[in-house]
Amino acid sequence: MTNSNQNRIFVKIFLKMTNRYEELIRAFESKLRKLISEYKSLQLQNNQLKEKLEQKQNELMSAHSEILELRKNYDHLLIAKTLGTDENLKLETKQKINKMVREIDKCLALIDE
Repeated sequence: MTNSNQNRIFVKIFLKMTNRYEELIRAFESKLRKLISEYKSLQLQNNQLKEKLEQKQNELMSAHSEILELRKNYDHLLIAKTLGTDENLKLETKQKINKMVREIDKCLALIDE
């Protein structure tokens, strides 16, 4: 084999290798762009989910506060209903009031923690 033939073969091999490397680089760049795009999409979705979670937590806290207020009103109605009745109901009412005071004390203790 002559030197010229060897050079041509070498050039062909080099060009094939170069083309293969260029194809690999293009494929890598394409996959990298896709990965970055998916990452940005997931970041956006994550932020949206965080906002929804915060909104739902706020709604839950609001509903919880409303439930507590309704329970308190219900207890007050029961107390008001029993205030005008016989001694046994007055004693029961006093016990309910004492129970509510204890619950309030517990709540205050939890707040202090």
